[in-house]
Amino acid sequence: MSSIIRRNRLFFLVFTALGFLLRGYFLHWHFLFQGDSLVYGDLAKNWLLHGVYGLADSGQIVPVDIRMPGYPAFLAVCFRLFGFEHYGAIVRVQLVIDLITCFLIAAGARRLWSDSAAKIGFVLAALCPFTANYTATPLPETLAIFAAAVALFFAVCGAQKMRAAPPWDVAHSFAIRDWLICGLGIALSIYLRPDGGVLLASIGLYLLWLAIRERQSEFFWVGALLGVVSLSPLLPWALRNWRTLHQIEPLAPFYAQLPGEYVAKGFDRWSKTWVIDFISVMDVEWNISTEGNGAAIDLNDIPPRAYDNPDQMRRTQQILAEYNQAPELNPEMDRRFAQLAAERIHAHPLRYYVELPLARLADMWLRPRTEMLNLQLDWWNWEDVPQESLASAALALVDIFYVVAALLSLRRRLSGVALLWLFILCRSALLATLSNPEPRYTLECFPALLMLAGAGLAKRRIRHV
Repeated sequence: MSSIIRRNRLFFLVFTALGFLLRGYFLHWHFLFQGDSLVYGDLAKNWLLHGVYGLADSGQIVPVDIRMPGYPAFLAVCFRLFGFEHYGAIVRVQLVIDLITCFLIAAGARRLWSDSAAKIGFVLAALCPFTANYTATPLPETLAIFAAAVALFFAVCGAQKMRAAPPWDVAHSFAIRDWLICGLGIALSIYLRPDGGVLLASIGLYLLWLAIRERQSEFFWVGALLGVVSLSPLLPWALRNWRTLHQIEPLAPFYAQLPGEYVAKGFDRWSKTWVIDFISVMDVEWNISTEGNGAAIDLNDIPPRAYDNPDQMRRTQQILAEYNQAPELNPEMDRRFAQLAAERIHAHPLRYYVELPLARLADMWLRPRTEMLNLQLDWWNWEDVPQESLASAALALVDIFYVVAALLSLRRRLSGVALLWLFILCRSALLATLSNPEPRYTLECFPALLMLAGAGLAKRRIRHV
């Protein structure tokens, strides 16, 4: 990659500057400090000041495991370097990390196809508004995208080197270095978010497929090595949870609940019987609380698809009316939501297990991704805010363009393309099981998507050594 940068200094300098300006625009005009950012910040501060990975409760620091320690560790380092709660410095560090990710994406596109693919991939990554947007908020997305780019790029490198050389050739020893770095990228991804394990699963499946297809046990042993490198860093975290919280938890709780906190699984299952878009998550799911600190639910925000008949509509509205009085979701209300969910699933199993998951997945992949911008989420209501709707539609077209450009890579025989698509499919399958279709969950697929898009849009296959 260094050779192509030297030959095209001006090109990479110009688009690096444009990428910097784009991210600077988001930092200046769309800096967003979300509730999750406060949680991560408190974890980092308490870790530094009190030596406890926990949150303040009634004047005491209570140990928790609701978030993986990767991003709080990053914040703690930044706090130590730049001062406590200096989030302006943190988002600037994220800006630099995201630009480094652009070079990794370009290198991956070059590995797949050619120098021109590298240049196209770099332009697409540097000017991508969706990844650039998240540099402007203290959340782990930017680092998770970087970790995915590291893991996928070095996985492609390692696989290509091993497939190009005879079994047990000396070239394979150089590939081992790539696999070690790939494993470290996966470990970082898991330490940032538990779903980073999808990287290990998809790359492991790819290696298993290569071992069967090429009839080489080497791929199997590389997969075992990758598993050890990726998962062994979790041991200290698992031991900490065992010793401090007295529970077996190598990752973080699925529902990110505090110790002893009640989880409304009935409400969650009921939500999965009708939620398909992000606006329902914002208006309904995120307002529900079991701790008495929620917000009232506007019954008009519940769409007709949440009811199969007038009786279900009456019962649902009755539960929500009771909830709005506190507002607090108690176990009895949750039991009634679970009963409604069971009825709806029994009556329409295909809808619950196939149609709705695919609809949520389509919403995560294809919506305008305006959740971090000062734009209306109901962008389809043109008569309310026509200019915002137009901006949202333009962003949706950009998003669709990236997906279509990546699909163009399927017209070519590319070494490593199966690995990237397998990761996208595995992560998408996981996301389809969630009740909250948040578009940011697909961002970890963007390094793979942009590498594929660069290879798909490039014409000639010319790659200088």
